[in-house]
Amino acid sequence: MPTRVPSVITVSTFDGRKLLVVMTILAVALTVESSIGYIADFLPEQLASIGSIATFIGIFAVSMVTQYFILAFVDYNNKSHKVRTRLLHTIHKIVTIIQYLLAGIILLVIIQILLAQQYNSILLELAISISYGLWIVMFSLLAKAFFSWYRSKKNLMILIFALSMIAYVVNGSLGLYNQLDELSKRNLVIKIGDVAVFSESPSSVDTVYQIASSVSYVLTWIASVMLLRPYIEKFGKVRFWIMMGAPMIYYLIEFPLFSLGFFTPSEDSNAMTNILIFSLSAVFAGILFGVAFLSIARTLKFGTAARNYMIIAAYGFVLFYIAGSAWTSQAAYPPYGLISVSFTGLSCYLIYNGLYFSAVSISQDMTLRQSIKKSVMEQSKLLHNIGTAEMENEIQKQLLPAARKVSESMSDKTGIETSMDENDIKSYMQVVLKELRKKPNL
Repeated sequence: MPTRVPSVITVSTFDGRKLLVVMTILAVALTVESSIGYIADFLPEQLASIGSIATFIGIFAVSMVTQYFILAFVDYNNKSHKVRTRLLHTIHKIVTIIQYLLAGIILLVIIQILLAQQYNSILLELAISISYGLWIVMFSLLAKAFFSWYRSKKNLMILIFALSMIAYVVNGSLGLYNQLDELSKRNLVIKIGDVAVFSESPSSVDTVYQIASSVSYVLTWIASVMLLRPYIEKFGKVRFWIMMGAPMIYYLIEFPLFSLGFFTPSEDSNAMTNILIFSLSAVFAGILFGVAFLSIARTLKFGTAARNYMIIAAYGFVLFYIAGSAWTSQAAYPPYGLISVSFTGLSCYLIYNGLYFSAVSISQDMTLRQSIKKSVMEQSKLLHNIGTAEMENEIQKQLLPAARKVSESMSDKTGIETSMDENDIKSYMQVVLKELRKKPNL
């Protein structure tokens, strides 16, 4: 990381490469922080050292800088695509306030550690409640939006996405209960030398939590395949199915291995390694999910709404599976896992922002294409008796204004512009006309 951060950062300088660097730095930092939290009970003396505390503070500093860039990018992206949804702008402001409130809580923990060599566990409870609360609210809003959209569209993909969001809400609610329940068993004041404590006996709540997590993962995968399939030809069928199949194959292999005893935490000398492998499994799943969205996004035209929102959704999934798998109720000293947990809400907001609006944009493009195709076919039947070149010119002259009107109408209803510009409309008209010329009766 650079030693000095500019006091004024121009958001308009953002591009995909810079955002990739920012997200990679954050993902690595949170993966390291959450992984240390998982093995905190093995390293009480090392964690309490000056070097460990300095590392915790360093990860916190990195997360704050990258958080600023992410929030600024999302805000800039919304404005550049002229999103007119007042709710979204309000949500962005609320999420920004919440994230800096969480930063303040973590900073207070750090100050307590530096000045008194202890911290209050109530601060952990507060941070967990706020982060998971934002998780629950974001996915509830996304579920509501998808169900509302489904009632008008009757689209199976939208229904599956809505159901997956409900599963995520259940998952987040149970996760919040688990963490707060575990924290209630810890000391009110966590002092230097205290050993992190993990629960060894899974409860029925843990079982339901794991089931909800599995259901949400599978449903999201199915809906994502359906969402991204319109770009299968552009991306390549083989590459598409390799990219989308990898997360599911990994998921299907992972659970049998753990069920058969592989990589299971134990009391032997390899216990710490096994726990690390177990904790990183969700991280790998999130990365595979994110890479799939990111790869498809890069096949789309630069600067379009569908591309940019798909990129945001990709990074949201990566962060969500890193932050969502983190645990801080073990109350380590310092509280490794807390920084990652504080990003659960932000990651859910990125998914909400990116997934919903990329779905809206893609749906609008598909609707506009269907409208264009229908109009071209109707006009070609009316004008079949004139020359081909003259007919094509006449069709373009008549249909371009109509296509613009349909596009504007959809934008007014959804608050986001279609990613198809005039050149895209003309190109698609040519594709339809080319198909019609192959039919002898038209």
